[in-house]
Amino acid sequence: MLQPFPSGRISVYSIPAPDAERASGQESPRVSYCPSYQEGVCQKYHFFKRMKLCFWRRCLLGILPTVSLTVTAILLVLHYSLSPAFSFTYISGSVEIPNLTYTNDLNDPTSQKFLLQAKAVQNYLAETYESSFLGKYYLKSVVATFSEGESGLRAYFWNTFWAPQDMVASLKKLTPVEQKEICSKQAAPLFSSGEEDFDLDTMELFVSDSIEYDVMLKSVSFDLYAKPGNNRTLTLMNPKKSFYQWRLRVPSNYVVRLVVITLRGVTPESCASHHLSAYDFLLPLQNKIITRWCGPGAWTPSVVRLTSSSNVMLLTFSLDRRGERNILKAHFQAIPKIICGGHYTSWNGTLSSPYYPSYYPPNIDCTWIIKAPLPGYKLSIKILVIQIQEKSPGSSRCDKDWLEIDGVRYCKALSENNRNREYGYSVEINFHSDELVTHRGFYIEYKAFSHTDRCNPEKLNCGDGKCKPQYKSCKDDDSCRQDSEENNCSYKSCSPYAYKCLNGKCLLKPNPECDGKRDCTDGSDEMNCACGRRQLKRTRIVGGEDARSEKWPWQASLQMGAHGHVCGASVISNRWLVSAAHCFLDSHSVRYSVPMGWRAYMGSHTINEKSNRVAVRSIIRIIVHPQYDQSISDYDIALLEMETPVLFSELVQPICLPSTSRVFLYGTVCYVTGWGAIKENSHLAKTLQEARVRMINQSVCNKLYDDLITSRMLCAGNLNGGVDACQGDSGGPLACSGKGNRWYLAGIVSWGEGCARRNRPGVYTRVTALYDWIRRNTN
Repeated sequence: MLQPFPSGRISVYSIPAPDAERASGQESPRVSYCPSYQEGVCQKYHFFKRMKLCFWRRCLLGILPTVSLTVTAILLVLHYSLSPAFSFTYISGSVEIPNLTYTNDLNDPTSQKFLLQAKAVQNYLAETYESSFLGKYYLKSVVATFSEGESGLRAYFWNTFWAPQDMVASLKKLTPVEQKEICSKQAAPLFSSGEEDFDLDTMELFVSDSIEYDVMLKSVSFDLYAKPGNNRTLTLMNPKKSFYQWRLRVPSNYVVRLVVITLRGVTPESCASHHLSAYDFLLPLQNKIITRWCGPGAWTPSVVRLTSSSNVMLLTFSLDRRGERNILKAHFQAIPKIICGGHYTSWNGTLSSPYYPSYYPPNIDCTWIIKAPLPGYKLSIKILVIQIQEKSPGSSRCDKDWLEIDGVRYCKALSENNRNREYGYSVEINFHSDELVTHRGFYIEYKAFSHTDRCNPEKLNCGDGKCKPQYKSCKDDDSCRQDSEENNCSYKSCSPYAYKCLNGKCLLKPNPECDGKRDCTDGSDEMNCACGRRQLKRTRIVGGEDARSEKWPWQASLQMGAHGHVCGASVISNRWLVSAAHCFLDSHSVRYSVPMGWRAYMGSHTINEKSNRVAVRSIIRIIVHPQYDQSISDYDIALLEMETPVLFSELVQPICLPSTSRVFLYGTVCYVTGWGAIKENSHLAKTLQEARVRMINQSVCNKLYDDLITSRMLCAGNLNGGVDACQGDSGGPLACSGKGNRWYLAGIVSWGEGCARRNRPGVYTRVTALYDWIRRNTN
C-alpha cells in the first residue's frame, strides 16, 4: 500500500545541542577531529564529549592555559547559549567527468581505481567549497558511487557541513541551480588543473538529510548493470540486516524499467522504518524519490512497474524486524529513452503518459497537438485512466504533476460524468511531472466528430463531400490500391504499378525491392531488406497441418490475461507488430482497446509454451487505422508498439512489408498461419498451424461476396472449401515468398463467411494498399 510521506523538496536534520546530548548519554559518531579553520565550533560542540573522554586539553591547551576547568566550562556554556545553534547539514549531488568512462571495477569501493578516482573528486570538492563562503563550515566530502554519464563518468557524493541553523535555512531556500553557482564561481580555475576535468554544467546538488546519509552508510549494497535485452533479477529472502540497497545502472541512452513482482513482510504500523523506496538517483534523497511503499502482506496489484528519467535508479529496503516473512522479488531492464509529445491529425486515436502502464518517469514535460482531419469537425476526448500525484494541500490547482487539456489541469480521479468533453478543431494536451513521486499516469481516447455533417468521417471520400462508402468511390479496383486518405484518389508522381525510389524516381521493373539488384540510383530498393528470412535448423488452421518449429518466426500470439490467446499478429520490426483492427474492439465486459491488458508472445510453437526462448512483450500503444469501418471491415489493420525491443533469433524474425507497387499474381501460393480453430465453431489449436492457399481474382471474390470487397482487401483460399483461416487466426499473417526465398506480408487475416466453406474464401487486409500508412506510423 502506498503510504504518504513528506513531499517537501528539502529537509534538514539538526543534531542535538550539547545539553541534550549529555542528557541522553549518547555521543555523536560523525566528527572526530577539530579542523583548524573551525576550532571554536568544534570546541563548543564537543566540550562535554571531550571532558568525558579526557580529550579536552588537546584543543584548550594554549588557548586558555591559566583558566581553571570550572571557569572554562562556564565560559563555553555561556558562549554557546549566546551563539546561534549549529547543526550538521549535507549537500549531496553528482558531477560528470567527461574524459573518463565507467568500468565494472568502479562498482567496488575497495578497488584501487575506485579509491583513486574518488580521491580526485573529493579533493576537487574540498578545494571548491573551501574557497567559497561555505568554507568555514565545510567538514568533508565522500564519494559514494559512480555510474555511466551522458558523455563520461558520473560521480555521486555527499558534502558534510557543521553550520549555523540560520545558514541551513538559507541553504534550504536555494535551488540546485543556485547551489551550483556557489561552486562554479570558485571552481573555474580547477578545470585546467589536474588530470581530470569536471563538468559543472552537468552537476546536480541537493540539500540532504542526515537520515539519508545514515541509510547509505548502514546499507548492504548491491551494484547491478543491465544491457539492452537482458533482465537482471533482485531477490531478498530471510534478510539478516536492517538496510539493503540496489544501485541499478543501464547504458546512458536508456532508462531503467524496474518490475517489482512480490513484497511481503511490510506492515503499515512500521512505515517510518520498514519500507521499500525507489529513487531517480544513486543516493537515497527524499527530493529524488519516485515512490515508497509499505502495507500489509503482498502488494496489490502484485506487479508494479517503475521507470527512471535517466540511466540509474536506486532501490532501498529497510526493515525493523527480520524474519522468514520478509521477501522481495523484482527485476530490471534497460529500455530506450523516448521523446514524448507530437502533432497528430487523425479521426481517432489514443494518448497515454510515457511508458504507460508503467509509472511515468519523474521530471518530464510532454506536449501533444491533436487536430481533426477536416475543417468543421471537432474533437471529443475521454479520460479513461488518470492516476497522477495529487496537488499540495491548500493549493488551488494541480502544482506537482498534471495532465492539462485545453488549459484545464487534472491530477485526481474523475467521476464517469466528468471524463468526456468536447473541444474545437485543435486541442493542445500537456503532461508534466516534477522530480519526485510518480504514479501510473493517464490514458485517453480522442475522436473527431461533426454535429452538422451526417456522414461518418470514414465515408467522406475523395473530397467530394458526398456520403458514399470508400469502396464505391473509385470505379477501377486496381486504380485505388493506394491509401485514399493520403492520395485523394490521385497519384502524386509514380503510377500505382511503379516502384517509387526515395529520390522520387519511378521504376517500371516489377517487384524490384529486395531482389538482390540495385535498381534505384540511391539504392533505396535494397535498403529495408533485413526481413522475411527463416533461419531453419531443419527442414489448426482449417485443413492445415502442424507447422515446424522456427518455420514462421514472424508469427506472434496476442494474449489477454485469463482470456489467453485472442488474435495473431506479425513481427515487422524489433518494436512493432501488425494485426487486425477488429481484434481491439471493446466488448461489454472486456476493454480490448486498452494496451495494458495485452501481451505478445513471439517464438512460440505450442500455445502457452513455457520456454526461455519465447519472447514476451507488453503492449504500450495500439494504433487502429483512422478509417477502419467496423460495418464492412474496411481498413482492418492495427499497429502495436511493444514495451521494449525484441531481440531477433532463429525463433523471432521480422517479415518483409511489400511496397505499394508489389504485385501478387492471382494463383500465387501463399501460407496462412495461426492457432485458430481447426474447424468452424471448434476449439483453438495448441500447436501453430499452417495452411497452403492461393490468391483469388479480385473480381471473382467480389462477386462471391456481393460487392463487399474493397481495394484494401484481397482474397485467398480454395474455392472448393476445406482450407481456410478461422476464429483465433484474426490479425495473423498471409505470407507469400518472393525472390531469394524472402517472405512478404501480403495480407492480414480479417474476415470471411464461416470457415473453409465452398465459394467463401478468406478475406485479408491488403498490406500493399496500407504500406505508406504503416511506414508513416512506425517511422
